[in-house]
Amino acid sequence: MNLVRTECNDYLGVAMLETVGFEGICDGYVTLSVPDELRQNWVNVHYGAILRKSFSAVFGSEFKDYRIRQVAPSGSVPEVKFSTPAAPVLPPIARTKPKARAAAKPRLKLYAGYTFDKFIEGSCNSTAFKACKAVSENPGDPALNPLFVYGKSGLGKTHLLQSIAASMQKSKPQANIVYCHAFDFLRDATAVAKALKLKTGNVRELAQAFQDKYENCDILLLDDVQLIEKGITTQERLAILIRHLRSQGKQVVISCDRHPSKFNRAVDEADFKAKASAGVPCISSKLLAPLDSCVAVGLDEPDLNTRMRLIQQKSIDIPFVDRDREEIYRFLSIPPRQNFRVLEGLLVTLGAMNDLCQQNLDLQTVKRLLSTNESSTIGEVTPKSISEVVAAEFGVDMVVLASKRQDLKASLPRKVAMYLCREMTTESLSNVGAMFNRDYATVIAAIQSLKKQMDKDANLMQKVQDIQYLLEA
Repeated sequence: MNLVRTECNDYLGVAMLETVGFEGICDGYVTLSVPDELRQNWVNVHYGAILRKSFSAVFGSEFKDYRIRQVAPSGSVPEVKFSTPAAPVLPPIARTKPKARAAAKPRLKLYAGYTFDKFIEGSCNSTAFKACKAVSENPGDPALNPLFVYGKSGLGKTHLLQSIAASMQKSKPQANIVYCHAFDFLRDATAVAKALKLKTGNVRELAQAFQDKYENCDILLLDDVQLIEKGITTQERLAILIRHLRSQGKQVVISCDRHPSKFNRAVDEADFKAKASAGVPCISSKLLAPLDSCVAVGLDEPDLNTRMRLIQQKSIDIPFVDRDREEIYRFLSIPPRQNFRVLEGLLVTLGAMNDLCQQNLDLQTVKRLLSTNESSTIGEVTPKSISEVVAAEFGVDMVVLASKRQDLKASLPRKVAMYLCREMTTESLSNVGAMFNRDYATVIAAIQSLKKQMDKDANLMQKVQDIQYLLEA
């Protein structure tokens, strides 16, 4: 192993190889021993080529390959420490246990409003919400470790990860919790790699800080992991870290803008570089391996009822006129306002404008205040948006509109939705019928039937007009 250490020209390699034991060669295979999975993965990924070159030099044609097995150490495993070697020969490898170093508990940067009790749960996010709560109550449970939370921007991924951290700070104050953005991990990992490559004077401090922060934590919450697509070294380091934490029973939670299966996969470093040069960001197979084994829970765009609950909760301090409050909730929640972040931004805007202008916030004022801000973002009315608003106004679930039910609670809102689709969109009657699992003739009959009902029922006509008014607003 001395020859291997001589070939290894970075301090991290020396520290890792310090705990590798040589057990002999049998049938051409050299057997090495390590105390844990972290060092096994690290040696395989970073120093496999050096090992093979050195063993070939010693054993010649007798050498075929090497194997690594994990052996529980008789004493405690030494920490990964770094010492500056005197040129040109590396100093002797220290065999004594390094002096213990107390790591400072990291200070979490969390938003006060990002807690479980302030998260709006709905059918669009219920599974992810319950999974994250379960992790906060029982971190390290193999059934949810690692946990992978995915969804488009603005749907609540950061809220859920920070809720886990906030909950655990209260229930397990001694736990070492790390919440960070993927960019922070990329910066820290790159700094260590660059220092090792250049052999700068601060390599010891950087490597120790990385170990203290990430390898020694009890729970790692990593937000927006897609941001490390362009760094293969960082990806491989993260893969090793995930396996290490999981093997120690430590919890890992990762958020991303897509499911692991949606990444472009690079089979090796050459493939990665080829795709990167072509402008195709991708993830190394070494990182996708632990990500593929994650429990993946998704966040979808919130439905109308969920959006309205969020607006109701977040607008308590905004002085909407009482008589218009419900109508304002509906107006603010209609498409294209389908993103939690967009909705919260609208409410902040209304609150700020009210403070500046001191106006009574009735429905007309709200529309006027938002008309300029949204002039470029309001989209055309679609059959989906019509169905959402109709279902909410009649107090039924959207699936009822496309069901086979023929009772009045299902048939009347279905007729209204079909009628408004014909009046407010350019969709053909065949396409409208397909949305509600009806044929062309049924749509025509439903529209004619509703017109007759409205001629006889002024209240029904007014309700249909109100729904149309909401959609046009």
